[in-house]
Amino acid sequence: MKMMKRTPLVLAAAALLAASAALAATVTVLVQETTLRKRPQFFAPSAGTARLGQTFESEDAVEGWYKVSRGYLHHSAVTTKSVHLGSEEGVGGGASVDEITLAGKGFNAQVEKSYGAKNSGANFSAVDALERRSVGESALLSFLRAGGLLPTGAAQ
Repeated sequence: MKMMKRTPLVLAAAALLAASAALAATVTVLVQETTLRKRPQFFAPSAGTARLGQTFESEDAVEGWYKVSRGYLHHSAVTTKSVHLGSEEGVGGGASVDEITLAGKGFNAQVEKSYGAKNSGANFSAVDALERRSVGESALLSFLRAGGLLPTGAAQ
């Protein structure tokens, strides 16, 4: 009789364990660099940096954010699909880091070349300069704070 009472409890525990394992996933960073956040919010304090090709075991997924051991990663910067890293300079079939990043955003060297061919006056130097520009997290938070643009619950 005792065994009969324990069986549903053991089955429930096994089902819970299986469900939590199903939620766990390996995520791979697909952008050159992304910020790990302390909470699943874009303006939460930084918990560190993740770089292209780094993998993390996700413990959970919360509204578009993967919970990993060091913080939260937004789904737009990672994939749960298997990724083949060819070399330090490339990801997958010989594509460069820049090509992978641009392709993820829908723009790549071929699109730029095609657009340039159709628009002879196109000058990408301003775009190139903008891509090299970086704004620190504290400066960004100061700007958002001064403008009253921080969402409720965001880093203060």
